[in-house]
Amino acid sequence: MKTISLKKRIALVAVAALGSTLVSTTGAVAVNAAGVSAVNATNATSAPAVSSAVTVNVGLTTTNVAAGSVSIKAAFISASDYPTGGWVAVTAVATPSAGSAAYGTTGLDTTEINGSELILSSDPAAGTIASSTTTGVGSFTFTPTKAGTYVLTIWHEADNGGTTDTVNSNEARQSVSITVAAAATANGGTTRMVVASGTTAYGVGSTSAGSDTGITGSRSITASGATGQRAVASVQVRNSSGAVMNGATLAASVSGPGLVLVDTSASAAIGTARSSSLALTGASEGYVHVSGDGTSGVGTVTVTVTDPVTAATTTVGTFTVTFYSTTVATLTATANYVNIGTGKVTGCSSVTCLGTTYSTGSAGKPAVLLVAKDSSGMVIPNLAASITSTITDATVISTTTVTGANSDDANGLGYYNISVTGGASSTSGKTTTVTWSYANSATSVITSNAITFTAAGTTIAKETLAFDKTSYVAGDPMVITRTATDAAGNPIADGTASPAVTFSKTVGGTAPAAGAYVAGKSATSATAPTVFAPVTGGAFTASMTGGDAAATKYTASSSVVDGNAALLTQIDALNAKIVALNALIAKIMKKLGVK
Repeated sequence: MKTISLKKRIALVAVAALGSTLVSTTGAVAVNAAGVSAVNATNATSAPAVSSAVTVNVGLTTTNVAAGSVSIKAAFISASDYPTGGWVAVTAVATPSAGSAAYGTTGLDTTEINGSELILSSDPAAGTIASSTTTGVGSFTFTPTKAGTYVLTIWHEADNGGTTDTVNSNEARQSVSITVAAAATANGGTTRMVVASGTTAYGVGSTSAGSDTGITGSRSITASGATGQRAVASVQVRNSSGAVMNGATLAASVSGPGLVLVDTSASAAIGTARSSSLALTGASEGYVHVSGDGTSGVGTVTVTVTDPVTAATTTVGTFTVTFYSTTVATLTATANYVNIGTGKVTGCSSVTCLGTTYSTGSAGKPAVLLVAKDSSGMVIPNLAASITSTITDATVISTTTVTGANSDDANGLGYYNISVTGGASSTSGKTTTVTWSYANSATSVITSNAITFTAAGTTIAKETLAFDKTSYVAGDPMVITRTATDAAGNPIADGTASPAVTFSKTVGGTAPAAGAYVAGKSATSATAPTVFAPVTGGAFTASMTGGDAAATKYTASSSVVDGNAALLTQIDALNAKIVALNALIAKIMKKLGVK
């Protein structure tokens, strides 16, 4: 048995586990034994958690005592003071956290049941030294491995209890209850990922052009390319508490075409396999490089993180990469507008055409939409500068403008928005064809289907206004059609303004607003009606002011019939048929002698 004259020791046996924070402290027991009348203790760890050190600072109430005469111990007095299987060693620390003046030296007595003690080497003045989260005469620390609540008793040892030592009734003491939270684990939901096309990686949280803003959660971005690196994802691992976390394993896999490589370098790199992973030793950030494998198609990359302790794997998110061949197999042209006004630019040729209405601006549709595809059917972007047009009659169409669409376009990368300009001296009704071509090589030129354009006047000579029916049942959908022709009697140029329509009675839905003529017509939809017949019966009219020089007034007439009257007419007709059928049956029965 170890004998140390008049020492008071602290042995801190702390078993820590998963849980929360300091829950409570029990009252201190104050006695007057060998100059120490009370012990006070403070949990200095704000959020105790598994695998993170927990520190308890110690204070005393003393009379003037001699140096080396005070020894403090700490222990879990019984097995109920810590979770099952949660015992860990405790270490005495001479100076509390944040560094108050050192009063103690640490000693290690292997014969003591708790194995660690705090021996004061300085002489505290008589009075109370209060512990806090940063001060005290010394500390005890332990690293939890289990979750749960721990009751740590700290006492001034007055009797040198040796191997059977425990707190005695004459020894000042205090118990501290600590609840230890589960360690935060690597979590895909809080981990941050930003994906960029090409080879330039963006920092997590970036809002730079080409990145996806770096918010948490699943990512979705489409980057296009042939072979080589086509996209890179920057990943910052965070735990379930949202804090940055080192040591997790970052992994990526791809379904469909593509190869991936996970590393810790933001520099360009080539993917080498269908899946890749890396333990981020001492680091929280990694990169997923995505490259083509020579196959056209859409690859979906899934990124995960695995916790180094629990081995639990969670998904960070996914993103897609579109791979294509640089060899064009087809060019397909689809016309939206073909009646082109003299000297007039028709259609949107912006990088972004929303395609919602007629307009030469970004809100409208292109006159022609062109799409380039490889032999696998994947669209191919970035060809606009090399696409040429062939016009059979330049007096009808003088030029076309081809612009590659961007990812915000109604169709996206690989599509080309084309506007056309009518010839300055074209004659209404005259036609021409236009094709577009791309040369893969000197011997391989791909040409689109031909689009036929017609020269049209830009000044309205005549308009008409018509209902689709001469009569409606109340509330029936109506199709209202406006037409316009030029001086030659041909459809007016596409994009020419059509007037708004008003009605003599209140109609349902929305009356046709001013719009644009396409192929000489401006009509409400038959499949998605927007205007409906009045609910009151009788005749009514539609009116508009024409766009001709005389501002001619145009009207059309229809009516609303009584729905009940129409039903009665149908019933009467049905009854007449029944009477005739009965008469026929009676005649047949008479011939057959059936009574």
